[in-house]
Amino acid sequence: MMLFWAITAAMILAALVFIAPSLLRSRAKIATDRDRQNVVIARERLAELEAERDQGRLSAEAFELSRQELEQSLLLDLEQKEAGPGEAENDAGKGRWALATVAVLVPALTLGLYLKLGTPELIEPGPAATTSAHGAEGELPSVEQMMGALIQRLDENPEDSEGWFLLGRTYLALKEYANASAAFERVHGLVGDEPAVLLAWADAAAMQQRGNLSGKPAELVRKAVQLAPNNATALWLAGMVEEQLGDPALAVSYWERLVPQLQGDPQSSTRVATLIERAKAKLGAGPEPAMRQPAAEQVSAASEAAGGKAVRLRVVLSPELAGRAGPDEQLFVYARALQGPRMPLAAARHKVSDLPLELTLDDSGAMLPQMKISNFDQVVVGARVSRSGGAIARSGDLRGEVSPVTVGADGRIEIVIDTVVE
Repeated sequence: MMLFWAITAAMILAALVFIAPSLLRSRAKIATDRDRQNVVIARERLAELEAERDQGRLSAEAFELSRQELEQSLLLDLEQKEAGPGEAENDAGKGRWALATVAVLVPALTLGLYLKLGTPELIEPGPAATTSAHGAEGELPSVEQMMGALIQRLDENPEDSEGWFLLGRTYLALKEYANASAAFERVHGLVGDEPAVLLAWADAAAMQQRGNLSGKPAELVRKAVQLAPNNATALWLAGMVEEQLGDPALAVSYWERLVPQLQGDPQSSTRVATLIERAKAKLGAGPEPAMRQPAAEQVSAASEAAGGKAVRLRVVLSPELAGRAGPDEQLFVYARALQGPRMPLAAARHKVSDLPLELTLDDSGAMLPQMKISNFDQVVVGARVSRSGGAIARSGDLRGEVSPVTVGADGRIEIVIDTVVE
């Protein structure tokens, strides 16, 4: 605190020292300096006239007329009454009074405005500031603390659909599937049949049934794929539903519609190919048609259907940081709005061993039902290697971002992880 006030006092003193000479300087002194300047200017002008006359550019009559005008002008400038001792003393007194007034008013106004408009409590934070909602001594809060704060907020505002969705995602991550399912059901009651909500609810309900998609999960997935027929997650889960419920042909149809959206994502393509082969084996068909390259017009149609909803990315780790990331460390890839909340619009989790990685972020990865990537024209995309494994960035994490990125643009955006989080 003492350091802050010392710096403040030094800055005010420096300002007073800067303006003091002007306030203490008498008008007589100022007038004398001005007279000297006028004489110097007149002499320079006379020398110019003489030079023009000697060069023949100015006649003798014109020279004489200009010289007389110059002398008259100088006399008018110098025709000032010289300040007497009393007047000079009066000027000095006024300057001292002005300086004293400024010396009192400037600190008073400065401190008054700061106390009125600033945040003086930050100079010396009290106990409440040092143990904030971020945990003791400014540390990041634990998951339990954040959940407690979120639940309290929802108790106060039970109509907060985004809060309920975030609570459901948190429960899902903690493998508390019954609580997650209940939270998503609450969101559905608030926002209706949003595909992101239906799919999240189906995921939680299926995990609550140990991966069994029959019953409520199947109902939710079927409704989601009807509302969003090109949603990658909906197509994936719809295929799983139909295979589990004994309709492998319908499962294949869903997964084959998914194949064009996975071009450039070898890992996901391989998994879908395996699912298609398994389903076709149940039908007695060979695996060859499953991974045939779609016709150009099919690829184009799929791109048009998803073009306004997705951002295609390629993530790489810079050679300089390659030795600082372990293969099993978590890799988070995300897209967020250029302005506003930093909550990701879409996100995906992988491992460093998956790099270099090609993937697509779309509405299926939405974190909140009302914050979807398809609602934005431009976004920030990034990738972060989490040293702690948590979704919250911490010092020492590795990160790369690209901004702005147009949603639905052709080609892939390359993200280079080349920065260490301080």
